[in-house]
Amino acid sequence: MKLKYIWFLFLCVGMQSIAQGLKIDVTIDDFITEHEGLDHQNGEIVPININEIKRKIRFFIEEKYPDVVEVTDNIIWDAYHTYTSHSSRYHYHTFIVRAIVKNTDRIKFVEVKYNPFNQLVYGDFRWDNENQTFYLEEEALRKERNKPDLIMLEIANQSSTPSLKDIVSEHEGFLQMIRLKNQGQNGLVPLDVETINGQIKAHVNDKYKNIEYTRNIIWNSYTTFMSPYSKHHYHSFIAQVKVKGIRIIKYLELFYNPVTKRVTSDFVWVEEEQEFLRIKSTE
Repeated sequence: MKLKYIWFLFLCVGMQSIAQGLKIDVTIDDFITEHEGLDHQNGEIVPININEIKRKIRFFIEEKYPDVVEVTDNIIWDAYHTYTSHSSRYHYHTFIVRAIVKNTDRIKFVEVKYNPFNQLVYGDFRWDNENQTFYLEEEALRKERNKPDLIMLEIANQSSTPSLKDIVSEHEGFLQMIRLKNQGQNGLVPLDVETINGQIKAHVNDKYKNIEYTRNIIWNSYTTFMSPYSKHHYHSFIAQVKVKGIRIIKYLELFYNPVTKRVTSDFVWVEEEQEFLRIKSTE
């Protein structure tokens, strides 16, 4: 195993959101509608208009891989994802496509995404003719590598999982806070933000002994994931902290799991860098 250091700057926290565009057209009500539309058909959870989505996916595969795929013989809904922040909101479904490669008997699987807002299908995989396989494009792969380890943070793949009602209620909490115009923060914070902020301060004081005090806590984003085999949701917060002996304010990203009501973080202090960094373990 080796440790891989990933730089984290506060101004970069929203880069993924900014990349999605500062113009927000998707509403929180859209997320609620899409979640509530996940229905059981023949014992399986599937999104709204599943047959129409599959038709679009087949057309997308034919257009993107015309010299590769001969037949798309099965399309499986994989998961539904949402992301909410001050600067961006988006959601998408992931599907796994089972495809037969031309001039061979080989069966390959490729992931595609469907955006319910613009009703478009897209994907980050390309075909490697030499190795006869689909591979993830470098930019998408880099983003995957830089994501936090949600299993280590005790958010994903846990014994306690949120229900569909829990996730819908969390979104409804945003709507309630928007109506209340919470303390000038545009209303876009969790309903129980004051309680969570208290837990974050306690966690920072307990885990990071080199921190003198927490100067400010900022809600950053809310993410949900729902699939037939796994469900999770979590809030991300940014804490401005004063480190002993260092004049410049530092930043920590922390995560709050609404199911367990626990705060966790994967940032550690790296003395030689004089920074809090996310450390990723890789093979």
